[in-house]
Amino acid sequence: MKNISTNNQTAKQSKQQGGFLQIIVAIIIALVILNVLGVDLREVLAKPWVREFGAYIVSLMRIVWQDILLIIAFFKDLAA
Repeated sequence: MKNISTNNQTAKQSKQQGGFLQIIVAIIIALVILNVLGVDLREVLAKPWVREFGAYIVSLMRIVWQDILLIIAFFKDLAA
């Protein structure tokens, strides 16, 4: 029985690592394609609207993270 649970944990870890590697490979392929198409990423990222959008996304992610923490705290209080 212990072997089965160990095998399940190993399978889960390998799936997580495989997913991470797939994301890295996809990002590298996307960067190569953009380079072949002649898109200069430094130029795009230097534009003011891209920076403003990035700041907006960061602020939204902070709000969402605070909400997640509040939800977790609420359920911890219910369980206690």
